[in-house]
Amino acid sequence: MDRKHKQLMEENIKVAFWGVRGTLPVPGRKTVRYGGNTSCVSIEFPKDNFFIFDAGTGIKELSNYLISENRAPIKATIFISHPHWDHINGIPFFAPLYANGNKFEICGPSNGDMSMRGLISGQMDGVYFPINIKEFGATVSFHNLEEERFAIDTVEIQTMFLNHPGQCLGYRLNYRNRSICYVTDNEIYPESNRLYSESYVNKLADFIANTDVLITDCTYTDEEYEEKIGWGHSSVSQVVELADRAKVKNLYLFHHDPDQTDDDIDNKLKMAQAILERKGSSTVCNAPKEGESFDV
Repeated sequence: MDRKHKQLMEENIKVAFWGVRGTLPVPGRKTVRYGGNTSCVSIEFPKDNFFIFDAGTGIKELSNYLISENRAPIKATIFISHPHWDHINGIPFFAPLYANGNKFEICGPSNGDMSMRGLISGQMDGVYFPINIKEFGATVSFHNLEEERFAIDTVEIQTMFLNHPGQCLGYRLNYRNRSICYVTDNEIYPESNRLYSESYVNKLADFIANTDVLITDCTYTDEEYEEKIGWGHSSVSQVVELADRAKVKNLYLFHHDPDQTDDDIDNKLKMAQAILERKGSSTVCNAPKEGESFDV
Protein backbone atom coordinates (compact mmCIF):
# COMPACT_ATOMS: atom_id res chain seq x y z
CA MET A 1 0.00 0.00 0.00
CA ASP A 2 1.45 3.37 -1.01
CA ARG A 3 1.78 6.23 1.46
CA LYS A 4 -1.11 8.27 -0.01
CA HIS A 5 -3.65 5.43 0.32
CA LYS A 6 -2.40 4.53 3.79
CA GLN A 7 -2.81 8.14 4.89
CA LEU A 8 -6.37 8.27 3.52
CA MET A 9 -7.29 5.08 5.40
CA GLU A 10 -5.80 6.41 8.60
CA GLU A 11 -7.86 9.58 8.23
CA ASN A 12 -11.17 7.74 7.84
CA ILE A 13 -14.03 8.51 10.19
CA LYS A 14 -15.95 5.37 11.14
CA VAL A 15 -19.67 5.70 11.87
CA ALA A 16 -21.51 2.72 13.38
CA PHE A 17 -25.18 2.25 14.32
CA TRP A 18 -26.01 0.28 17.47
CA GLY A 19 -29.68 1.22 17.81
CA VAL A 20 -31.93 3.05 15.32
CA ARG A 21 -35.33 2.92 17.02
CA GLY A 22 -37.12 5.59 19.01
CA THR A 23 -39.30 5.67 22.14
CA LEU A 24 -38.75 2.08 23.33
CA PRO A 25 -36.99 -1.10 22.19
CA VAL A 26 -39.03 -3.41 19.98
CA PRO A 27 -37.63 -6.95 19.74
CA GLY A 28 -39.41 -9.53 17.62
CA ARG A 29 -39.84 -11.09 14.19
CA LYS A 30 -40.99 -7.85 12.57
CA THR A 31 -37.87 -5.89 13.56
CA VAL A 32 -35.09 -8.35 12.75
CA ARG A 33 -33.54 -6.55 9.76
CA TYR A 34 -33.29 -3.05 11.22
CA GLY A 35 -32.98 -4.16 14.82
CA GLY A 36 -35.06 -3.30 17.85
CA ASN A 37 -32.70 -1.23 20.01
CA THR A 38 -33.05 2.47 20.71
CA SER A 39 -30.71 5.30 19.80
CA CYS A 40 -26.96 4.83 19.88
CA VAL A 41 -24.37 5.81 17.27
CA SER A 42 -20.59 5.71 17.59
CA ILE A 43 -18.25 7.93 15.59
CA GLU A 44 -14.56 7.14 15.68
CA PHE A 45 -12.05 9.68 14.46
CA PRO A 46 -8.32 9.21 13.89
CA LYS A 47 -5.97 9.61 16.86
CA ASP A 48 -8.31 7.77 19.25
CA ASN A 49 -11.06 10.38 19.32
CA PHE A 50 -14.02 8.14 20.11
CA PHE A 51 -17.50 9.66 20.42
CA ILE A 52 -20.79 7.99 21.33
CA PHE A 53 -24.10 9.68 20.58
CA ASP A 54 -26.93 8.76 22.92
CA ALA A 55 -27.12 5.78 25.23
CA GLY A 56 -30.36 4.01 24.46
CA THR A 57 -30.50 0.23 24.62
CA GLY A 58 -28.22 0.09 21.58
CA ILE A 59 -25.25 1.03 23.76
CA LYS A 60 -25.36 -2.53 25.15
CA GLU A 61 -24.54 -3.79 21.64
CA LEU A 62 -21.66 -1.32 21.48
CA SER A 63 -20.52 -2.56 24.89
CA ASN A 64 -20.47 -6.15 23.63
CA TYR A 65 -18.49 -5.10 20.57
CA LEU A 66 -15.86 -3.23 22.56
CA ILE A 67 -15.41 -6.17 24.92
CA SER A 68 -15.04 -8.57 21.99
CA GLU A 69 -12.35 -6.28 20.56
CA ASN A 70 -10.44 -6.41 23.86
CA ARG A 71 -10.05 -2.66 23.82
CA ALA A 72 -8.29 -1.35 26.89
CA PRO A 73 -8.13 1.25 28.11
CA ILE A 74 -11.13 2.96 26.50
CA LYS A 75 -11.40 6.75 26.39
CA ALA A 76 -14.57 8.25 24.94
CA THR A 77 -16.98 11.16 25.08
CA ILE A 78 -20.68 10.28 25.36
CA PHE A 79 -22.93 12.99 23.94
CA ILE A 80 -26.54 12.83 25.11
CA SER A 81 -29.10 14.61 22.94
CA HIS A 82 -31.63 14.75 25.79
CA PRO A 83 -32.53 12.68 28.85
CA HIS A 84 -35.69 10.93 27.66
CA TRP A 85 -35.39 7.28 28.63
CA ASP A 86 -34.87 5.89 25.14
CA HIS A 87 -31.65 7.94 24.99
CA ILE A 88 -30.16 7.19 28.42
CA ASN A 89 -31.53 3.93 29.82
CA GLY A 90 -28.72 1.82 28.34
CA ILE A 91 -26.04 3.57 30.38
CA PRO A 92 -26.20 1.16 33.37
CA PHE A 93 -25.50 -1.72 30.94
CA PHE A 94 -22.43 -0.17 29.31
CA ALA A 95 -19.77 -2.44 30.80
CA PRO A 96 -16.74 -0.22 30.05
CA LEU A 97 -18.05 2.25 32.65
CA TYR A 98 -17.30 -0.31 35.37
CA ALA A 99 -13.72 -1.08 34.29
CA ASN A 100 -10.76 0.56 36.00
CA GLY A 101 -8.51 2.52 33.66
CA ASN A 102 -11.23 3.61 31.26
CA LYS A 103 -12.14 7.29 31.00
CA PHE A 104 -15.45 8.83 29.91
CA GLU A 105 -16.95 12.28 29.78
CA ILE A 106 -20.75 12.39 29.56
CA CYS A 107 -22.00 15.62 27.98
CA GLY A 108 -25.45 16.95 27.25
CA PRO A 109 -28.02 19.60 28.12
CA SER A 110 -29.19 20.18 31.65
CA ASN A 111 -32.97 20.30 32.09
CA GLY A 112 -34.35 22.89 34.47
CA ASP A 113 -32.28 22.71 37.64
CA MET A 114 -31.09 19.16 36.90
CA SER A 115 -27.52 18.84 35.66
CA MET A 116 -26.33 16.09 33.32
CA ARG A 117 -24.78 14.35 36.31
CA GLY A 118 -28.06 14.56 38.21
CA LEU A 119 -30.06 13.26 35.26
CA ILE A 120 -27.83 10.22 34.76
CA SER A 121 -27.38 9.41 38.44
CA GLY A 122 -31.11 9.88 39.03
CA GLN A 123 -32.05 6.85 36.94
CA MET A 124 -29.53 4.78 38.95
CA ASP A 125 -30.44 5.97 42.43
CA GLY A 126 -31.65 2.61 43.79
CA VAL A 127 -35.32 3.17 43.04
CA TYR A 128 -35.02 2.65 39.29
CA PHE A 129 -31.84 0.54 39.19
CA PRO A 130 -29.99 -1.52 41.82
CA ILE A 131 -26.52 -0.12 41.04
CA ASN A 132 -25.63 3.57 41.31
CA ILE A 133 -22.90 5.58 39.60
CA LYS A 134 -20.59 5.13 42.59
CA GLU A 135 -20.02 1.62 41.24
CA PHE A 136 -18.38 2.97 38.07
CA GLY A 137 -14.77 1.82 38.01
CA ALA A 138 -13.87 4.09 35.11
CA THR A 139 -13.06 7.75 35.58
CA VAL A 140 -16.35 9.46 34.65
CA SER A 141 -16.94 13.19 34.44
CA PHE A 142 -20.01 15.17 33.43
CA HIS A 143 -20.38 18.38 31.47
CA ASN A 144 -23.48 20.49 30.81
CA LEU A 145 -23.82 21.84 27.27
CA GLU A 146 -25.66 24.81 25.82
CA GLU A 147 -25.66 26.09 22.24
CA GLU A 148 -21.93 26.48 21.75
CA ARG A 149 -18.79 25.62 19.82
CA PHE A 150 -15.78 23.82 21.22
CA ALA A 151 -13.10 21.38 20.14
CA ILE A 152 -11.82 18.01 21.28
CA ASP A 153 -8.34 17.72 19.83
CA THR A 154 -8.79 18.42 16.11
CA VAL A 155 -12.55 17.77 16.01
CA GLU A 156 -14.74 20.88 16.13
CA ILE A 157 -18.15 20.38 17.77
CA GLN A 158 -21.13 22.67 17.36
CA THR A 159 -24.46 22.30 19.18
CA MET A 160 -27.97 23.59 18.54
CA PHE A 161 -31.16 23.35 20.58
CA LEU A 162 -33.83 21.38 18.72
CA ASN A 163 -37.61 21.55 18.64
CA HIS A 164 -38.47 18.79 21.11
CA PRO A 165 -40.08 18.75 24.57
CA GLY A 166 -37.48 19.64 27.20
CA GLN A 167 -33.92 20.58 26.35
CA CYS A 168 -32.60 18.64 23.35
CA LEU A 169 -29.37 19.25 21.44
CA GLY A 170 -28.30 18.47 17.90
CA TYR A 171 -24.59 18.05 17.18
CA ARG A 172 -22.37 18.90 14.24
CA LEU A 173 -18.82 17.53 14.04
CA ASN A 174 -16.29 19.11 11.68
CA TYR A 175 -12.99 17.41 10.88
CA ARG A 176 -10.65 18.19 7.98
CA ASN A 177 -13.26 19.41 5.50
CA ARG A 178 -15.71 16.67 6.47
CA SER A 179 -18.73 16.92 8.71
CA ILE A 180 -21.31 14.72 10.42
CA CYS A 181 -24.57 15.96 11.93
CA TYR A 182 -26.59 14.06 14.54
CA VAL A 183 -30.03 15.67 14.85
CA THR A 184 -32.57 13.71 16.87
CA ASP A 185 -35.24 14.22 18.27
CA ASN A 186 -36.62 17.14 16.29
CA GLU A 187 -39.94 18.35 14.88
CA ILE A 188 -40.18 20.49 11.77
CA TYR A 189 -43.67 21.99 11.76
CA PRO A 190 -45.39 22.46 8.39
CA GLU A 191 -45.82 26.06 7.25
CA SER A 192 -49.58 25.72 7.71
CA ASN A 193 -49.14 25.15 11.45
CA ARG A 194 -49.31 28.16 13.78
CA LEU A 195 -46.14 26.94 15.54
CA TYR A 196 -44.11 27.02 12.34
CA SER A 197 -41.02 29.20 12.68
CA GLU A 198 -39.21 30.28 9.54
CA SER A 199 -36.25 31.52 11.58
CA TYR A 200 -35.90 28.11 13.26
CA VAL A 201 -35.97 26.24 9.94
CA ASN A 202 -33.42 28.66 8.49
CA LYS A 203 -31.18 28.17 11.52
CA LEU A 204 -31.46 24.39 11.27
CA ALA A 205 -30.71 24.45 7.53
CA ASP A 206 -27.60 26.53 8.20
CA PHE A 207 -26.56 24.14 10.99
CA ILE A 208 -26.59 21.09 8.68
CA ALA A 209 -25.59 22.89 5.47
CA ASN A 210 -23.41 20.87 3.07
CA THR A 211 -22.76 18.19 5.64
CA ASP A 212 -21.38 14.86 4.45
CA VAL A 213 -23.66 12.90 6.78
CA LEU A 214 -26.97 13.84 8.38
CA ILE A 215 -28.35 11.30 10.86
CA THR A 216 -31.78 12.60 11.73
CA ASP A 217 -35.17 11.95 13.25
CA CYS A 218 -37.60 10.55 10.68
CA THR A 219 -40.07 8.95 13.06
CA TYR A 220 -43.26 9.15 11.01
CA THR A 221 -44.69 8.80 7.55
CA ASP A 222 -46.51 11.92 6.39
CA GLU A 223 -49.85 10.28 7.16
CA GLU A 224 -48.78 9.27 10.67
CA TYR A 225 -47.46 12.75 11.38
CA GLU A 226 -50.91 14.27 10.88
CA GLU A 227 -51.99 12.41 14.03
CA LYS A 228 -48.80 13.21 15.98
CA ILE A 229 -48.26 16.93 15.46
CA GLY A 230 -46.60 18.44 18.53
CA TRP A 231 -45.02 15.17 19.69
CA GLY A 232 -41.53 16.41 18.86
CA HIS A 233 -40.72 14.28 15.81
CA SER A 234 -40.57 14.71 12.04
CA SER A 235 -42.02 13.03 8.97
CA VAL A 236 -40.43 11.77 5.77
CA SER A 237 -41.22 14.73 3.52
CA GLN A 238 -40.17 17.29 6.15
CA VAL A 239 -36.77 15.66 6.59
CA VAL A 240 -36.21 15.23 2.85
CA GLU A 241 -37.15 18.82 2.06
CA LEU A 242 -34.73 20.11 4.67
CA ALA A 243 -31.89 17.82 3.56
CA ASP A 244 -32.30 18.83 -0.08
CA ARG A 245 -32.47 22.52 0.77
CA ALA A 246 -29.33 22.29 2.92
CA LYS A 247 -27.47 20.32 0.21
CA VAL A 248 -26.82 17.39 2.54
CA LYS A 249 -24.69 14.79 0.79
CA ASN A 250 -25.94 11.67 2.63
CA LEU A 251 -29.17 11.47 4.60
CA TYR A 252 -29.68 8.66 7.16
CA LEU A 253 -33.23 8.08 8.40
CA PHE A 254 -33.21 7.42 12.14
CA HIS A 255 -35.34 7.09 15.31
CA HIS A 256 -38.22 5.01 13.94
CA ASP A 257 -41.62 4.74 15.61
CA PRO A 258 -41.92 1.52 17.69
CA ASP A 259 -45.07 0.46 15.80
CA GLN A 260 -43.19 0.43 12.50
CA THR A 261 -42.01 -2.94 11.17
CA ASP A 262 -38.97 -3.54 8.98
CA ASP A 263 -41.28 -3.33 5.96
CA ASP A 264 -42.61 0.04 7.16
CA ILE A 265 -39.07 1.40 7.35
CA ASP A 266 -38.41 0.06 3.85
CA ASN A 267 -41.44 2.01 2.67
CA LYS A 268 -40.27 5.20 4.39
CA LEU A 269 -36.94 4.86 2.61
CA LYS A 270 -38.67 4.38 -0.74
CA MET A 271 -40.83 7.46 -0.09
CA ALA A 272 -37.78 9.55 0.74
CA GLN A 273 -35.83 8.36 -2.28
CA ALA A 274 -38.80 9.01 -4.56
CA ILE A 275 -39.15 12.59 -3.32
CA LEU A 276 -35.44 13.22 -3.83
CA GLU A 277 -35.61 11.75 -7.34
CA ARG A 278 -38.57 13.96 -8.26
CA LYS A 279 -36.67 17.00 -7.04
CA GLY A 280 -33.56 16.03 -8.98
CA SER A 281 -31.66 16.20 -5.71
CA SER A 282 -28.05 15.14 -5.29
CA THR A 283 -28.77 13.96 -1.72
CA VAL A 284 -28.39 10.20 -1.24
CA CYS A 285 -30.80 8.67 1.28
CA ASN A 286 -30.28 5.53 3.39
CA ALA A 287 -32.01 3.78 6.27
CA PRO A 288 -29.23 2.28 8.41
CA LYS A 289 -29.63 -1.05 10.14
CA GLU A 290 -28.43 -1.89 13.63
CA GLY A 291 -24.83 -3.10 13.39
CA GLU A 292 -24.10 -1.32 10.11
CA SER A 293 -21.05 0.92 9.77
CA PHE A 294 -19.42 3.02 7.09
CA ASP A 295 -16.43 5.30 6.58
CA VAL A 296 -16.59 9.01 5.83
